[in-house]
Amino acid sequence: MKNKLISTIMAAVVALAGCFAFSVPFSAAETTGGAVAQSQYAQDSIKGAAVLHCFNWSYNEIKNNLADIAQAGYTAVQTSPVQKPKSYSSSYTNMSGQWWKLYQPLTLSIADGGTWLGTRAELISLCSEADNYNIKVIVDIVANHMANNSDGGGYSHLDSNVESDLKNSAYYHTETYGANDDSRYEMTHGHIGMPDLNTGNSYVQSRVLGLLKDCVDCGVDGFRFDAAKHIELPSDDSSTRSDFWSTVIDGIKAYKSDVFCYGEILNTAGTSISNYTTYMAVTDNKTGNSALAAADSGDAAGLATASYQLSAGSSNTVLWAESHDTYMHDETSYISNSSIFKAWAITGARAKSTSLYLARPNSTMGLASSDGGWKGSAVREVNKFKNYFMGQSERLSSSGKVAYIERGTSGVSIAKLDGAGSVSIPAKKMTDGTYTDQITGNTFTVSNGTISGTVGSKGVAVVYNPVTQQETTAPSATVQPTTVQPTTVQPTTVQPTTVQPTTAAPTVEVLVGDTDADGYINVKDATAVQRQLAEYGEFENYQAAGDCDGSGDITIADVTLIQMYVSECDNTGYVGQYRTVEEPDEPADNTVYFTNTRDWSGDIYCYFWADSNTNMTRWPGEKMTYNRTNGSGQDIYTYTLPEGVEYLIFSNGSSQTVNIPYDGSETRFFAKSTTTSGKYDYGTW
Repeated sequence: MKNKLISTIMAAVVALAGCFAFSVPFSAAETTGGAVAQSQYAQDSIKGAAVLHCFNWSYNEIKNNLADIAQAGYTAVQTSPVQKPKSYSSSYTNMSGQWWKLYQPLTLSIADGGTWLGTRAELISLCSEADNYNIKVIVDIVANHMANNSDGGGYSHLDSNVESDLKNSAYYHTETYGANDDSRYEMTHGHIGMPDLNTGNSYVQSRVLGLLKDCVDCGVDGFRFDAAKHIELPSDDSSTRSDFWSTVIDGIKAYKSDVFCYGEILNTAGTSISNYTTYMAVTDNKTGNSALAAADSGDAAGLATASYQLSAGSSNTVLWAESHDTYMHDETSYISNSSIFKAWAITGARAKSTSLYLARPNSTMGLASSDGGWKGSAVREVNKFKNYFMGQSERLSSSGKVAYIERGTSGVSIAKLDGAGSVSIPAKKMTDGTYTDQITGNTFTVSNGTISGTVGSKGVAVVYNPVTQQETTAPSATVQPTTVQPTTVQPTTVQPTTVQPTTAAPTVEVLVGDTDADGYINVKDATAVQRQLAEYGEFENYQAAGDCDGSGDITIADVTLIQMYVSECDNTGYVGQYRTVEEPDEPADNTVYFTNTRDWSGDIYCYFWADSNTNMTRWPGEKMTYNRTNGSGQDIYTYTLPEGVEYLIFSNGSSQTVNIPYDGSETRFFAKSTTTSGKYDYGTW
């Protein structure tokens, strides 16, 4: 909940600070005495926030830890599936042998006991108490299948304890073969080891929607849909499709407009991911898993990779460093917390994507995690950093064994993969000044385009100067926590350093030949020049990095000079030398480009909207401006979007692309081949 008095005071402080363009939202739990506990700048919306996955925790265990969860900077918690699990017994407590039963439900209703999570009343109590801390509750939903009596997907394999109202063969798919990622039909109609629900059936849909509504009535704020890719879409072909997602998601959003929904998509969806993100956010397991593997192997460049492999758009992505599946299947359980923390320093600090942190489970079902990493200083400070810089840009970079992400122009989260010690890394966005690592209190300086300081023992530094909140008196209309009193924490005051503006044009030192700004010159840089020449891409770094012969133009000669440098041939250019250049003005953040690769006739339009504003423009949209013709004879058009756009369609009024999720991370688009709907899929360049 908000403290308007504090928000007003802090807004004045920010205005006086001048050089700090921070967005400072406040939320905090209130103690019985009316004083406000330490603000962690929690976000008002789950989308784009940090979520704690309380895997296997009971509702009461989550409730008893809400004070720590709030102070660790999480905006939401996620429970395990709320339905009644297969073969439950209170005497079965060994986590490794029981956890999977929660993903084999006997009902399409909230379990009222008969589960390690607790009763319906305890879920209500958790949601009520979480409101006092401004913490939101996501519950896991299994809607793809029911529990089996043996491994198999047909109705004959249905567990005898499944609720009687679901014992009807019409409610299950008839196919008895396993799901196949190479076939969209077999992915959605085959089984994954359990009887596969006929999610196109109207009764099944009504039961799932009823479950979601009952959860909302209990105070739930969001839903994770297990095995979402195995449930068909309205956009699938006639042999496959159903209206499950449009019925269920549209139905629950009509019931609770701000509900957060995301689906489990692993590896591939077998269809354009935009067909899912029309309805919900999605997991990007490849990006998260790759980040953790890079952190664990010491691959800083890999950890600092900015692209999302599923290409759902960052605002539609749920990103983790580790998931319950990778942990329970021993894919990541051997990896140390140290590597988890370093991966989280990047994945947990990213702009717009929703961050999911797994609290490594207790060996006993129902108990809170015995691993305190989820609330330790490294994770806590990354969460707070993410919240503090919400709405500000990101820039991922690497230098040697250091991966880092700059947010805005005044913060950086650093992962030093070879452990504690000093760092000196290029500042791509941060302004000159003195900053503080919020984990250790160490001083970092930014000067002449270099970030310098000492990373502590965790190998993570979270460097910025937050405007801190002083304890004050809350408004009279306070809400008292019902059972668990949060501890009032006195914040440590960190004085922001005032940076005096300079009248001189800013300059930056560029390593000639290092076109991707990763600190190395290799064949990738030569490829980057070739791609730019072919107008397939642009340099990550400044143009000066690609001008290897100093001619003022980027030509094939520059490619040759990089190749000569890499092969250690004689090199008469400037590759490997540093060049000081004037830092260029930032391009307009919201300018998008569209290459007319399909040779559409007439004017080209950009149609755009957002979840919260579907009437931002009228069809077919705003006319785009001709920019240039590329080397392949294809016309390129531009349009500068207003703030808040989340989706795009490019068209000429008749032909059009599919819905394109937009978050600013990709700005250059083209039309690919047509989909089964007759619309064009899209690519980026």
